[in-house]
Amino acid sequence: MDQLMFSRLKARMTYANVASTMALVIAIGGGGAAVAASMVPANSVGSRQIVNNSVKSVDLKNGGVTGTDLAAGAVDRASVFGTGDLGVVRAYAWNSSPSANADLTSNGYTYNRSGGSVDVVHNGTGSYTITFAGLNLNGGNVVVSGYGGTPTWCTVGSWGSSSVNVRCFDSAGAPADSYWTIAASD
Repeated sequence: MDQLMFSRLKARMTYANVASTMALVIAIGGGGAAVAASMVPANSVGSRQIVNNSVKSVDLKNGGVTGTDLAAGAVDRASVFGTGDLGVVRAYAWNSSPSANADLTSNGYTYNRSGGSVDVVHNGTGSYTITFAGLNLNGGNVVVSGYGGTPTWCTVGSWGSSSVNVRCFDSAGAPADSYWTIAASD
């Protein structure tokens, strides 16, 4: 009887029958996985259930891991920026003297990756030259932003070597002395 049943089944095995049966098996199997996933309680997967080195960056929510989540030294500079002299910020400064020359090195709001001083020369109304001593600004980007009690805006006139020329204007477009912040990055 088994032989007769097998013969009948074999006679009815067409490509369409086999393909539709396979599709049904796959659909039911996938549905079973979906049901199983829906039965797992929220926040129940922990370190014990995760295979080491199996979580990839695409599995993480953007902004889900912050610097406070990482142990000190967990991410080394070379793995993020390469081994060359690269980084995100080369220098930044806050001009706390809108109408005078100033050494901004110690005002608490400056950084110079070279470790050198940060000096501002007030060339005239709304015109400044900022020097980040020992830092090569070629090949990077520089941005400046004016702020203060009166409407002002500032722009980078030019930069190169270790100096940046900044121009600031009032709301009418006339040169104006201003507080400003500046940042140089790779």
